[in-house]
Amino acid sequence: MYLILEYARQTRRGIDLCLTDGLVLPALALLYSGIDVLGFLASTKSRATSQTFADWTSRYMTALLQKKGITGRDLFAARCGILHTGKAPSDLVDSGHARELWYEFRGESHINLIVNTPLPPVLLDVDEMVAAFASGVEQFATDLQTDRKMGQAAAQKAERFFRRGAFFDPAGRTFRWAGKPLIPDG
Repeated sequence: MYLILEYARQTRRGIDLCLTDGLVLPALALLYSGIDVLGFLASTKSRATSQTFADWTSRYMTALLQKKGITGRDLFAARCGILHTGKAPSDLVDSGHARELWYEFRGESHINLIVNTPLPPVLLDVDEMVAAFASGVEQFATDLQTDRKMGQAAAQKAERFFRRGAFFDPAGRTFRWAGKPLIPDG
């Protein structure tokens, strides 16, 4: 459980640092990748999928989705656009299977000026999205503690997270820490 909470804490910190400097797209990339990871952890799947992403948002960001009239698929489509091409439309948007999302951040809009999509776009406030994500993380953490089966499965998946530490050679000797040799060669 510690690794999951630490991952969520670091992701939120990264988002906050980006937003402090007005770096909206990097903040959204962190937010969407965070949902990817948490959706995977909450699922019974062996890999993250569009469905694990949509399921997590539907369960843990319900209020935002309902308020804006969007779905987890709309958020997944926005995630694909941001992470894969750095633009608002994605294949799901272009095919009419999801709505294009635009973003407002502290009075400044981040929109697609050339809109040619089958469904009308939706404007989301970035701070509101971050707050919904944070609230979702809190509820997810509670669920991990109360649903023993889900908590154990998520913790097992999280065991493979990257983390700081020493590296070992095949003989089990520590040989690097933060890029510096710990055991002299020879």
